[in-house]
Amino acid sequence: MHLSLTAASTALFSTWVFVENQGVLFDAGDGVSASLGLKSGKVRDVFVTHADRDHLCGLLQFNQLNAKDGQPRIHYPKDCGSFPALQDFVTRFDPQSGPATWRGLTPGERVDVGNDHHVEARASEHVRVEGQVKALDYTLCVVRRSLRPEFRGLPGSEIASLRKQHGEDAITAERIDRLLGYSGDAPQLDPEHWSGVDVLIHEATFLEPETTRGAHANLPQVVRAAATLDLKALVLLHFSARYKRAEIEAAIVEHAQAAQPCFPIHAVYPGQVATDILSSKPVWSPNA
Repeated sequence: MHLSLTAASTALFSTWVFVENQGVLFDAGDGVSASLGLKSGKVRDVFVTHADRDHLCGLLQFNQLNAKDGQPRIHYPKDCGSFPALQDFVTRFDPQSGPATWRGLTPGERVDVGNDHHVEARASEHVRVEGQVKALDYTLCVVRRSLRPEFRGLPGSEIASLRKQHGEDAITAERIDRLLGYSGDAPQLDPEHWSGVDVLIHEATFLEPETTRGAHANLPQVVRAAATLDLKALVLLHFSARYKRAEIEAAIVEHAQAAQPCFPIHAVYPGQVATDILSSKPVWSPNA
């Protein structure tokens, strides 16, 4: 399935990613509603990674425009008290808006987002507090079923008969495909953490090597680590506003040429909204 991704991301100011296919919004930075326009009404689930202002300050307007009858569902790290406080403020500030559903998540929880898809929450290293998980990252997955090896090659009529006699579980096996990973903010890219993901959206705040100020990643490490993965695409965002587009593109090409990843690399540039990202021309491609 082609994932239709719209995103905007400038470190310190605003970050959000909309997966239109599933009505899923990752993070809700300032301006998300204005940028999406009427499409913001398609969002059924919002998954916020952590309580930094550039990842959640768009929730107020988003709630005013779209909250009705418990929708959308807003998911956040359960240990982070900022979200219940924000929910309380929103309720008192804008009582005429219909209520959304606010839900705290713990690592390992899965949220059904429809059509055999779910989002899995996992602990993020961006915020470190002893005994608590105050930041999450997310993986969009789909559950598929395939014919068990012993039944492959049988006529369709015989398979249908076996299904009727023994049930779906007897002739097919379930598998989970990890369609998309979203890091939020992260001090570095951990390849083991993202193994098996098709499309990875990862921050790359700094262009300089070995820079991790404020628990943020740097581009050289992200590209090197991602090159060890079997991705279909890498989307980089959360660049510092200090960098111009030409600088970012040149740095991506430089480090991709050195690491030689087997997948295209796309970028979301500071101050810009990127639409249908995976169909756009990548900054770097192994076939170029």
